[in-house]
Amino acid sequence: MKRNLRVLMLAAALVLMAGFGFALSGATMHVTVPFDFYAGSRLLPAGEYTFEMTSGATATGSMVTVITREGAAVCTLGARPGRDAASGRLLFHKYGDTYFLSGVSIQGFRAEVPMPDGERELRARIAGSGEPPVLALR
Repeated sequence: MKRNLRVLMLAAALVLMAGFGFALSGATMHVTVPFDFYAGSRLLPAGEYTFEMTSGATATGSMVTVITREGAAVCTLGARPGRDAASGRLLFHKYGDTYFLSGVSIQGFRAEVPMPDGERELRARIAGSGEPPVLALR
């Protein structure tokens, strides 16, 4: 009897958690990015993209999915969630002619994209120049 009760409680908890995750999902934004950029470790060409943020998708935060104009999901990035007064923008770190996606703000929610190894290495090479310039697209 105790075992059945535990299984039932576990199932109820999973259903509640799944419902909570879906309740916070689905904010999207369509953007034309005029330059090649890195999303995580993947280099993406300039063009039209849809950015979809799913808050509460994981136990640790949000997921940002980058989708091409043709509808193909080219990458999904884990992100730390937060609140942002400015909505509908992408943030990039710029090093010379190289751009790294660093944040996505959609409908008042902001996801910070973790710094990939390539950006970390480039930043170390340019050490001493302070914080990288940040570019915002709306």
